[in-house]
This record gives sequence, structure tokens and C-alpha cells, in this order.
Amino acid sequence: MVDLTPEAFRTLGYQVVDLLANQMATLPDGPCRRPVPDEVRDALLEQPLPLEPQASTDILERFTQLVLPYPMGNAHQRCFAGVNSPPAPLAVLADLLASGMNPSVAGGDHAATYVEHAVLRWLTQLLKYPIDSGGLFTSGGSVANLIGLAIMRHVKATTNTRANGLWAEATPLVVYTSAQGHSCIEKAVELLGIGHTYLRKIPVDAEYCMDVEKLRTHIHADRTQGLRPVCVAASAGTVNTGAIDPLNAIADICAAEDLWFHVDGAYGGVGILAEQTTDLFNGMERADSLAIDPHKWMYVPIECGCVFVRDAQAMRDTFSLIPPYLRDDTQMPWFAEFGIQQTRSFRALKVWMLLQQLGEQGYRELISRDITLAHYLQERIRTTPNFELIATGPLSIICFRYAPLGCNDLDTLNRRLLERVQQEGHTFFTSTELDGKLVLRVCIVNFRTTEADLDFLLEYLAKVGLHIRKEVL
Repeated sequence: MVDLTPEAFRTLGYQVVDLLANQMATLPDGPCRRPVPDEVRDALLEQPLPLEPQASTDILERFTQLVLPYPMGNAHQRCFAGVNSPPAPLAVLADLLASGMNPSVAGGDHAATYVEHAVLRWLTQLLKYPIDSGGLFTSGGSVANLIGLAIMRHVKATTNTRANGLWAEATPLVVYTSAQGHSCIEKAVELLGIGHTYLRKIPVDAEYCMDVEKLRTHIHADRTQGLRPVCVAASAGTVNTGAIDPLNAIADICAAEDLWFHVDGAYGGVGILAEQTTDLFNGMERADSLAIDPHKWMYVPIECGCVFVRDAQAMRDTFSLIPPYLRDDTQMPWFAEFGIQQTRSFRALKVWMLLQQLGEQGYRELISRDITLAHYLQERIRTTPNFELIATGPLSIICFRYAPLGCNDLDTLNRRLLERVQQEGHTFFTSTELDGKLVLRVCIVNFRTTEADLDFLLEYLAKVGLHIRKEVL
């Protein structure tokens, strides 16, 4: 019942490919996303446990009716929410191939492990990171950052944390990050037993980058109070504004203070490939650990994060624990020795295939183009009445407000505008908060987006905003 004949599998597979191809064909003229009707939501949430076998064709039909029509929307050219790129078609097929092979890439002598080694080497070259560093594909940036900071804890603790945890540490460890840093850094220090009481969120400058002088002040103050500074987690592209912390200056501080230098480049790290921003990443190559997310700005399907660690032996020392049933396979060190997971999916295949399709130059052009589009939207906001540009990050995130003269409560106006836009589904983006203000946030990481889509965005927002003002009045 579980197995299918090759012919039945082929027929079903063709139907799946047709569904996805038709979805791609209708993207340009269709809505970005559709609200899930109440009856569909109820049908999905309350469906009973299947008791009897069902035909594959019936299951696919149910997917076609209940799931496919109501996507998150990130394949669409007018989706600007979060940092959610569309999956490149070849990478979608790569995920199918990886699932069909279904290897556990914990290690061993099979092709998937060698593909991962190759892709990790390619990525270090793209990122200008030491080629002999340790590397690992992960589920995403949160786990990549967690792994990097776990290795930091292992290296910087004065006792054996694998045996004793942090109980034997005489002095609390202190970690520093930007006030604009991603929440996964705080989660990591909590999970690692350091605790967010000892996470210092350093204030930012006018460009929302970490203020290095205030970093120095906090480090000195903590040492004076008998605490033990151990790590700075800098951002190479924050999710709020795309700000890039002064990486070289922070690396200098870490070197002088004997701190671990971690860089969260989950969103922005590959911005090093863009001609407009490559110099802003000087110093990233000095990081002791570096996290990136290919599923954010390299256009591969979720899940696909990646962590690199300058000292590969420290990475192995932090995690290696080889059970007896695996000790007979010594072809190469297993990836499972360098991270959290034992069983690991074949995440590297989609990056391997897409890097071959695009090449380094193709990625440079696409990422540069996204940044160029962001600059185009910034300029349109500057010159369009009733809009206010709030943050002009160097990457592909734009923060702005609908700000007509005479409105005394712009937060409420923009919140209602956002709610209406999300309900109608012609475009999709979210908000954030900067300097106590609610602002609209657009992130462009989409090879399908054009200047016309950005023109539509502003014209549509102006139209909806005018309707809301009339309703209020």
C-alpha cells in the first residue's frame, strides 16, 4: 500500500509538477496571497485522523483544494514580508531529488556527504572565509547561530562545560550584541545556560549599527563588576533595517579583549557579493564563527542554514560523541560530530545545483539587482507625497511610513493600512518598530520583482491610505 509502481509514481509526479508549473504561470497576474476562508481553516484544523487507507490521487486532490490556493505568498513578485525569497525552480526539483534519495548526511561514504563538503568549500570562497574552517548545513539561521555560540561557550569556559555545564564557572559569562540583533541570539544564550541577564544589547548609531564606543564601555564596566566578557555577536545585515555592524572595528575589539567574534549573517552575509556593499563586509572573514541562511537570499527552499567556524577542531571538540554502532565507518569525520543533529537531510543538494546553474557571477548580479531595486524604492518614497522614508539600510530592506500632513496618530493609521493591505492580498509585507515608531517594512529578496511592482506598491498604498483617512474622518 505504501509503495507505488514506477508508472504510478511517474503519473503522480507529473501531476505534482503540473500543479507547481501552473502556479508559477499564474503568479504575475494573480494575487500575492489569499486569506484562508473560515471553512477551509476549520477543515484543516479539525480533520479527523485517517483510519483507512486513501488513494494517492484523492490525497493530491485534497491538497489542490485546501492547501495550494492559500500560500504564504513568497513565490510572488510582490511579497516583501520577513526575509522570504522565492525558491528557484531548479532548487525545488533538487529538494524532490534529495527526498527521493533520502540519505542521512550524518556522514559515511556516499555521494551526499561529498556534495556537502564541496558546497561548504564553495561558500567559504564566496564569503571570503578561511577555506579550512569547519562548516555545516543546518535547518536555518537560528540553529546556525546556536551552534556557533555553543562552540564559543566550549572554548571560552574555564571548565569542561560538556561535563559540568556552567555550574563550575566561577564568574558569569557575558555576551554582547546589537540592540537591533536578531532574537535568535537571545534564545541561544538562554538555551546555552548563559542567560539573557548576561546578554548586553548595545545601543546603535543613527544608521542602526552597533555603537563600538558603547560596546567598549560595556565591556569595561562588566570587567569592573567582576563579570567575564566572552563574545560579541555582530550583525552582517539586521532583519529590521539591513544594517551592517562595523565588523572590522568589532573584530579589533575582540582581538584586544580576547573575545570570541561571532557574525550573524543569516540574511545579509551574502550581500558581500553585491558590488554596492561588498566593502561593508570587511572584517567578516575575521569572525571566529559565521552564520548564513541560503534559504533567505540565495533563493533555495526552506530549510537551509549554514554555520562556519574558523577552528574546525574546536567545532568537533564541542559536539563529537561517536556511538559504538558508528565507529566502524572512519572514511572521514562525520558531520554529526560537528553539530547538534545525528540524522541530517541532504540540504546541500539544492545549493549545489543552484550554484552550478547561476555561478558566482549570477549570484552577484541577482543580489546586486535586489539592492538596486531597494534604492529605487527609497528614491520613489522620497519623491512621493504623503510618504516618509525612515531607514535607508545598505542592503535590500526599506522602512517607511504613510505620513499625510495633518494626521496626529501615524502609528494607528499605518497599522490600519497594513491590516487592510494584508487582508486584500495584492501585496504582502509587515511592520516593525524603530525609535518607538511603527513603520512599514519592505524586504526585496526576489528575482521576480521589478520596478513596476514597486510602483504598484506605492500607488496602491496611497490609494488604500486615502480610503482609510476618509473612513476615519
